[in-house]
Amino acid sequence: MSYLSCEFVENGMCFIYNAAVLCSYSMCMKFDAIRIIDDYKGELFDWDKVRNIKQEYRDRFAKNDIPPICQGCPSLQVKDWPGDMQLKYILINHWENCQLDCIYCHTHERKKELNKMKPWKILPVLKDALKNNMLSYEGNVNITGGEPTILKEFPDLMKFFLEKTNIFIMINTAAVDYSKWIRKAIELRRAAPTISLDAGTRETYKKIKNVDCFKKVVDNIKKYKKGLDPVRNSLIGMKYIFIPGYNDNLEEVKAWLKLVDDLGMTNLQLELEHHWYEKNKYLPENVKEYIDLVVQYAHEHKCNLSYREILTTCGYTEVIRYIDNGR
Repeated sequence: MSYLSCEFVENGMCFIYNAAVLCSYSMCMKFDAIRIIDDYKGELFDWDKVRNIKQEYRDRFAKNDIPPICQGCPSLQVKDWPGDMQLKYILINHWENCQLDCIYCHTHERKKELNKMKPWKILPVLKDALKNNMLSYEGNVNITGGEPTILKEFPDLMKFFLEKTNIFIMINTAAVDYSKWIRKAIELRRAAPTISLDAGTRETYKKIKNVDCFKKVVDNIKKYKKGLDPVRNSLIGMKYIFIPGYNDNLEEVKAWLKLVDDLGMTNLQLELEHHWYEKNKYLPENVKEYIDLVVQYAHEHKCNLSYREILTTCGYTEVIRYIDNGR
């Protein structure tokens, strides 16, 4: 049946520290989400109950009764949906621990408190989903949070996805710590880590991240990409979040592009800081100019370029693609 819906409504689930929710995009855009299970701490699901809840929302979308939180979302599309409700799109975001203290992160105001929280275990839930034919063999998982590489379960999670499924793994990492599992997954063309450096200089990096790890991160990027062919190299994403008042100046953007060039990065990602946009509701003219500069660089150096949540909302949806890495 063809109707307006999205991949997460149909075949997705997002795990946050206190709930299992319907999607991740609404959390990025509105810092809220439709709860499937509230007050959740990693208990095994009654999967029939999960299917029933998802079916309720599928029926609503099929009748064009779109929940307010989903209205206007660019992820909505009209197509024939399979109806199997297997989990093919998963976001693992159930802990907040991180070595950084980014000024734009939602954890910034409560950093010490949140860093002390111990995450519940997600791997038994995923294994149970696979056992009960609820986890698709194919699909995508996005491991974010906090910093994935310091999650105790991270090696076991990676091993599970790589050995028991054919799921593609997207990872948001600060790259303060190097992970052999990320490198292995890149070599297998099974993962795409995104590193949000947000700066081209050590000084600006320190102002944004509140730690002095710029050189260490750059060195780890070099380790991740060492010896990779162009296709595998293009799996490693280099992200720049424009933060007005911090890195939205020509000198910093040029320094970032020089670093991109020096490192030989070919997967570029741009975003505008969420909290700033929620408060101001517009895209600054100087940021538009810097985006144009990155677009020009991408064309000249044959890089892939994509835009993240806020910039897609602002109309930046046409990606640049020169390297086909199968994603």
